[in-house]
Amino acid sequence: MEIRHRFDTLLILADMQRNLSVLKRAKAARKKTVGLRIEKWATPIGLLPLAIYANRLNLNVTYGRNATGVRSYLERIRFPEGTPNLKWARSSSYLPITRLSPESDDETLTRYEELILKGIKKKEIRDSFRDALKYLTSELVTNIKEHAHTDHYWILAQYWPKTETCQIAIADAGIGYLESYRNTEYEVSTNKEAITNAINGNSSKNDVERGAGIPGLVKIFCEGYGGDIIIMSGDSLLFLNNENNDFYELDVPWDGAFVGIQFKLSVINALAYLV
Repeated sequence: MEIRHRFDTLLILADMQRNLSVLKRAKAARKKTVGLRIEKWATPIGLLPLAIYANRLNLNVTYGRNATGVRSYLERIRFPEGTPNLKWARSSSYLPITRLSPESDDETLTRYEELILKGIKKKEIRDSFRDALKYLTSELVTNIKEHAHTDHYWILAQYWPKTETCQIAIADAGIGYLESYRNTEYEVSTNKEAITNAINGNSSKNDVERGAGIPGLVKIFCEGYGGDIIIMSGDSLLFLNNENNDFYELDVPWDGAFVGIQFKLSVINALAYLV
């Protein structure tokens, strides 16, 4: 496997799909270990799917050929096995791949959020981002609790102070959007239609009222921050920003749902985008 890009979202996704294919072929060939080479650096959107898929296939990932700094980073974020425990994570520079329960890990998720915020030194930007971050994690974890039918999910985030750029990825290996709409008024026949349902705010739980959900995330992170959003489920991936609303067919389908966001921080009133 090879990761060559870190900030061009579409190139990150291309790397990610190639690497998932490598893992799939390795499993089919009954291999136990796959090597990972990172050309410069790696980011949550490119790394988290590989970690989850490698764990799912019970494949070991080695990265001994990489530069010392890359190896150290992968070790510190607990790639690929992740961790359910943040007690050791004192630094906000290298947040780990963290595995959480949607039912009982609110305290750990809050700790993760605070570590992300701690890395942002400019108070006005940090204070502005707090509402957006809390909304993001709250809505996505609510979706996992109510629709994914799974007992765990993963989160990985990184903030780069020099460019004030942030990436956050949250994923589960549950039933996915398509299955979650089955036997509801919004039932559809393709993963693309199911993701479109989610983007349009069509809830598969009619008895639950909450915030603006994924449409709210789009408003905050695309309109507000001018960022990119990736939603992946089944055989479909949506790449969304202020200029693009494009679907791609996945070579390796994703069991469950993956949401990745890349954006440059600035001072905005996140709650104003939910009115």
